[in-house]
Amino acid sequence: MRDEVRGRYEQRLPLLKALAANLERETRRQFADIAHIDRISFRAKETDSFLDKVLERRVEPPYEEPLIEVEDQVGGRILVFFISDVEPARAEAERLFTPVEAVLRRPETYNVFDYESFHAIYGVPPPMKPDGWDERDDLPRTFELQIRTLFQHAYAEPQHDLAYKPETPPSDEIRRELAWVAASSWGSDQALERVRMKLAEETKAD
Repeated sequence: MRDEVRGRYEQRLPLLKALAANLERETRRQFADIAHIDRISFRAKETDSFLDKVLERRVEPPYEEPLIEVEDQVGGRILVFFISDVEPARAEAERLFTPVEAVLRRPETYNVFDYESFHAIYGVPPPMKPDGWDERDDLPRTFELQIRTLFQHAYAEPQHDLAYKPETPPSDEIRRELAWVAASSWGSDQALERVRMKLAEETKAD
């Protein structure tokens, strides 16, 4: 099973990578005049990551056609300087792409610190499909885009690498350490936003 899915996925991978390049180029063009953008990047999901998602993680209901249904086979990320830049970036993205679903991922209660990021699923725009895309019937209809601040990203990437291993959940001590890092990242974002607002007020007063 795994070898069969691997072979089918890798056969399509050049098209996924070509789509990622097209999406990145057009997103960079769309955001060329938008302030406070640190970076824009897109990538196709690596084969092992795809296989882990569809074969080793429990998804309810399970995928019937994972080569079509997995929404983040191509994913993009926009990093912004400040919390207040996330919403303008989201609005700008929706001038370019048609949203399928969107969610702001954050802890459910006020006294919990953890992963935060804006996630959206967009339909693949026909003009950005690479040559050969429409000749196959096993390609995704969507891609994922994340928008987050630099501090949210600074927490999310190491946290994912260190702790995202479903077969061996982290200990309570590790969870506390990660929560402390998340709280520090959240506090840094808040402090930067306050500094930004105060500087704007002082400039206006002058």
